[in-house]
This record gives sequence, C-alpha cells and structure tokens, in this order.
Amino acid sequence: MSEATVLLIEDDPAVRHGIAAFLRANGLDVDEADTCQKAVERFKAVGHDVVVADYSLPDGTSLDILPQVKKLSEETPFVILTAHGSIDLAVRAIKEGAEQFLTKPVESKALLILLKRLIQQQRLRKRQEVAARSQPGMLNPFVGTSPQIRRLDERAALMLEWDSPVLILGETGSGKGVLARWIHANGPRREEAFVNLNCAGLTRELLESELFGHERGAFTGAVNPKPGMLEVGHRGIVFLDEIGDMDPAIQPKLLKALEEKTFRRLGDVRDRHVDIRLIASTNLDLEEMVRTKRFRDDLYYRISTLTLRIPPLRERPEDILILARNILASVCGRMGRPGAQLTREAEAVLTRYPWPGNIRELANVLERSMILVKGETLDAAGLGLDAVPPIPSHAESTLLTMKEMERLYVERVLAKTGGNVTEAATILGMARRTLYDRMRNLGLGSAKD
Repeated sequence: MSEATVLLIEDDPAVRHGIAAFLRANGLDVDEADTCQKAVERFKAVGHDVVVADYSLPDGTSLDILPQVKKLSEETPFVILTAHGSIDLAVRAIKEGAEQFLTKPVESKALLILLKRLIQQQRLRKRQEVAARSQPGMLNPFVGTSPQIRRLDERAALMLEWDSPVLILGETGSGKGVLARWIHANGPRREEAFVNLNCAGLTRELLESELFGHERGAFTGAVNPKPGMLEVGHRGIVFLDEIGDMDPAIQPKLLKALEEKTFRRLGDVRDRHVDIRLIASTNLDLEEMVRTKRFRDDLYYRISTLTLRIPPLRERPEDILILARNILASVCGRMGRPGAQLTREAEAVLTRYPWPGNIRELANVLERSMILVKGETLDAAGLGLDAVPPIPSHAESTLLTMKEMERLYVERVLAKTGGNVTEAATILGMARRTLYDRMRNLGLGSAKD
C-alpha cells in the first residue's frame, strides 16, 4: 500500500503520541490535532485519507467535526474512539456518517488493520469510479518494428519511475492517449487514479471548472459542489490532452498547482493539497507558440521536463501492415467474425496511403470496411480509399517533402468534398478543428463547413 495520511484527533498527549508512533512505524503518515478547530483546519489544508477522532474534545465532540469533514470529502472514512461508549451514541455516529465507533482502550494492531482496510476500500471505490469513465482495455503504443517506434519504446521505459511531468508530442490520431495510459499502467502510480481531460473545444469557464472543481454557487448552474480532475487524480496521474489549446487565463493557475501542489476550487477561498504526476499532450508546435506568446514559456518549461514524440504513420510505413492486422483482428473479434484477412492488393493500398489521421484513421477505415463487407476477405475496393482521388502520377516521380505530400493530399480530399471541411475531416479521420489547424499550417485557403 502506498503512503496514506491519517488525521488523529486526541487531546490526551500520551495517548495521541502512542497511537501516532505505532501508525507511523507501520507505514502511515499521521497528522495530529487536539481540538475540533485545529482538526477541521488541518483537514481543509491536507485532505486526509482517513480521520480517527476521540469523542470528547476540549471544544466539542467528534460529532461536531464529522459533518464538516463529510461536507469537504464525503468519501473520507471517519472513525470515532471513546472511553464511555453507549449503543445510542454509536447508532447516532453511524447514522451521521462514521464508519466505525470503537471503545477505548483500542488495541493498536486492530486499529491499524481497520485503517488500512478502510483506506484500501476508499481507493478501490475511487479507482472503480475512474475506470467507469475511462476507455476500456489497454492498448500497446509500441506496435511495430520501425527504428522510430523502438526508440520511443526505450525512451518511454526510462521515464516510468520518475515523477516529472511528461509532454507527449504527436499528430492527431497517433496514439498520445494510449501512450499516456501505458505510462500510468506501468509506473509506480499504477494503483492510483488515471484521469484525463481534453483541453480543446472547452470554454475557459468550463475548462477551469473541470480542472479545479467548483463550490456551490460559484457560477450560474453550480447547484452542488464538484471536485475537479486535479482532486480526483490525487496520488495518481492527470492527463491533459491537447494542452496547447488551453486558455491563456488558466495556464498560470495550472503552473501554480504544479509548482506548489495546491489549488482552489472555483468559488472557494481555501487551498487544497494535491499530489499528481502530469502527462500532457499536443499536436501543436508549443515552441512556436511560446515564441509568438500564445503559450506561457514558464508553463512550457514546467511540463516539458520529459518529452516523447510519437512518429506519424507516414514516417514508419513498415509498421502500417502490422498495425492493420492487429486492428483488424480486434475489430473482427468484437464483431464475432474471426479470421478476416486482407488481400495483397488491400495491403498495398494501406501501405501507399499517407494516413494523415494516423492510427485513428486506420482503425476507422478498417472498422467501417468490415461493417460494409459481408465476406471474410477485405480487398482494396472494400477499403473505400479509392473514394478519394489518387495523388497525380507526377508526384510519384518527384521527390516531395512530407509536408508537400500532405498538402497535396489534403487538397485532393477538399476538392472531392467541394471544400466541405466537415466531410473532409471525416474522410481524414480527424476533428474538424484539427483539420482547420492543419490547413493553416499547410498554407491552404479557406473552406466551408
């Protein structure tokens, strides 16, 4: 079990120090308080995994603390100790949210076992809640034999045990999210939460609320308090996808949270402690954005301590068929159609295709094809890639840069759709906004929705 924090509230110094010393010796981090007021202040500042409180305190009872703790963190277990227990008092404590009501003197080993069980249960519930919102399955981000993907594999493995932020660079559909999940699944925080937030397309207010959370009444429609991604990801990994699209007004707040490990919910005045490892990704050129003042340089330097670049498919053509066969097997397995095969002509088409949408586009093409094709053999026509006009033959005999090749292909797709960006983005397997960004970078003219 990873380190967990216990708030021990006891006004008898001898009893408090004895319990605290035993729990610390057995791997728990203990924070101490001897009054109700100090206890609430410490919980607001730290947000402990479990609270252990003596019933009688100089300025009240533990039942005065209990509702305040539950209001701040409903899932935090609360254990009450008392030298003068009664059935009525125990029933009242349980009804108000206490997990356990124990009579003193408490045997230290029994208390330790109870606390570890409560902490494990709390973390299991948290992981299950996060898993319910996460994409199922764990994919391998290093499928292929190309030198580029093998170097990525080796470099990523070196970063697993460190807690520094990771910046993943790569085009849309290249597998940045898959790589982030692999880092989580194979690193020291694997037993903790993995939460992800896509920064693209969110208003500043919504992004800030999703990231930091909010209190009741913080803005119109905030009828209940809500924890943000930083809070949910405490002790785990927070993955911020497309961080290059983050509103400039939020960037300094994220930087503060990373450097000071504290943040505030919207509408709140108190700081909350957070322990996360940040993984960020983008398909944009952040260095250029820093130079043009569109992205904060201090935040860039903070999140790019460790950097991984995922090569696009066009830079590793030897991996295309390996990926295609793996994806096809997965798609057919879900459809109950095992054994589907690609013809040689289909493989040749897949290899020659430039894949501007990368692995996501490849997966979309294969899934769509298997839905439309009745047999177990997928030929070139079944791929549907001939719906896009081929690149002219003169391009094959002329040495073009990757950017020139991509520009030529995107032009052809736009010509096929009559300049309709929404249709072109569907064909290319990317978001419309991403295609607009790509067109701007390629120097292409305006188009219509």
